Amino acid sequence: MARFKTMRAIGLAAATLVVFVVVMAMGGALQAGLAPWPGIAVAVLAIAAFAVPRERRSLIVAALLAASGIVGVVYALIRTDFLAAASFPGPIFGIILGVPIIGLAVAEAAGAVRGRTA
Repeated sequence: MARFKTMRAIGLAAATLVVFVVVMAMGGALQAGLAPWPGIAVAVLAIAAFAVPRERRSLIVAALLAASGIVGVVYALIRTDFLAAASFPGPIFGIILGVPIIGLAVAEAAGAVRGRTA
């Protein structure tokens, strides 16, 4: 059962990365006419990937979540010229979503390492 939950978490974390990359490839949520929905989807997927395997943490999930967060932050920094031209709403949502996702990745990695050493 724990393995199934881990595989589900890996799928959710991969979906988080895919949604983030696809929306950015389309030019951002506002350019694609999708306004808040990709951001909500990314947040829900990332939280679900973190919450599903409570008893067994995974470094793969941590890596996928970290990649998602880094992609969002880097995209937002590039689009806003390193926050020189930040407008709300806009690409700044990449930072607003990316930093907490990186935090989830760090917590997932810490739990995975602690679980392996205990």
